[in-house]
Amino acid sequence: MNHPESSQNQTPTVDIRFERGTLLVSCELYPKLAQVFSWLRWDSRSRYYRCHAYRYYELIRHLYLGRIDYTDSTPNYNTLALSLKSSFTPFDFQTEALDAWTRSKRGITVLPTGTGKSYLSALMIEKIQRSTLILAPTIDLILQWQKNLEEWFQCPVGLLGGGSSEIEDITVSTYDSARIYAEKLGNRFCLLIFDECHHLPSPAYTFMAQSYIAPYRLGLTATPSIEHERQLLLHDLIGPVVYNRQIQQLSGEFLAPYQVQTIEVELTYEERQQYDHHRAIYQAYRDKVPNLFGRKNSWEKFVMYSYRSAEGRAALQSFAAQKQISLSAENKMAELTRILLRHNHSRILIFTNDNKTAYFISSLFLLPLITHETKAKERKTILENFRSGEWPFLVNSRVLNEGVDVPEANIAVVISGTSTVREHVQRLGRILRKQEGKTAILYEIITTDTGEIYTSRRRREHSAYNDVS
Repeated sequence: MNHPESSQNQTPTVDIRFERGTLLVSCELYPKLAQVFSWLRWDSRSRYYRCHAYRYYELIRHLYLGRIDYTDSTPNYNTLALSLKSSFTPFDFQTEALDAWTRSKRGITVLPTGTGKSYLSALMIEKIQRSTLILAPTIDLILQWQKNLEEWFQCPVGLLGGGSSEIEDITVSTYDSARIYAEKLGNRFCLLIFDECHHLPSPAYTFMAQSYIAPYRLGLTATPSIEHERQLLLHDLIGPVVYNRQIQQLSGEFLAPYQVQTIEVELTYEERQQYDHHRAIYQAYRDKVPNLFGRKNSWEKFVMYSYRSAEGRAALQSFAAQKQISLSAENKMAELTRILLRHNHSRILIFTNDNKTAYFISSLFLLPLITHETKAKERKTILENFRSGEWPFLVNSRVLNEGVDVPEANIAVVISGTSTVREHVQRLGRILRKQEGKTAILYEIITTDTGEIYTSRRRREHSAYNDVS
């Protein structure tokens, strides 16, 4: 590929080619290029400058705008002729998001769960008409993507992950599989779509994203990162946030109206005695090492320090014990009973923070259960029965936090969870898909005078919980 206005007889100034997740760049006739881009590093073995493949967009754009002649054997993607076969008319906010992203064809779209991010992506694929790779964190999600895209485009959709390695012009993949195949497929796709893109800022996934040339990139998330360093990394790998709508902005018209109720329960006398006992042991030890708190990764440093002594290990055991007492308190089960009876004709998702509590609730109420240990076939059966209403109540330990489509669910009960805003918003999002006459309710059951009060306050620091009762 030469610059379109270059002379046919002119010797190319720059040559670009793809090699195993990187670009090889020859610019002897234009040495200024290595000065313009500090990320071009001389590789004495190949006698080329080398850089991560994702720099392709920036490199080509510079050469094109500078009217610098170049040859480029890098792209191995195809021009498509897709037609979206759906009677669905895009919502106004989807059209706005499409227009916002199309201006640069790079960037992140922030939309709540249940607002049609998959359909929005299909609109973008149809507009671009180039080979596309969609990445998602779980097998469930990529199978959901494959099903939807095959239905909408009436064409084969490749699958990477779960033992499959089928490559088509539209392919869906787990993040892990995309990482494994990056060196081979890094120049195969023009558009990368990162579903749940908040997973991307980790060393392995970052390197994966850097190994694909894809000049067009779309990030999808309901819960964007608020950490400055992660925001900068996402901006570098995908682009800036180009469109952002929150739950409250879409509730009622595009999402089901919802209520949030926090229910505080007391520990029993025996539980309080045990909780205070273990809390005192932990606090007494922690007070001896206060300088480890308030720093970055302070908890990890505290754990490493504590494991050096018997006293420290006992303190960690007491911390785990008091936490478990508050998470699975007896009165939480009594309150859960009242909720199940009150909404016995509803579809209810019950969330826990750990498998132990999930298994306890499942056995206590004889309810179906999904954890990360549940086999794919069993998981599929459970979800199908939940959607049909045959099994209207479902217990899970975090695995349904994101990415599973259960539009029938209208009640969520949080028995226990982390203090992260992202997890809590994702759990709320599971019940917000709009249906006729539906009002969603999120119950959060916490124990008074325990660490759960702080945890609850922290995870509700989001606009979705402002002025909602």
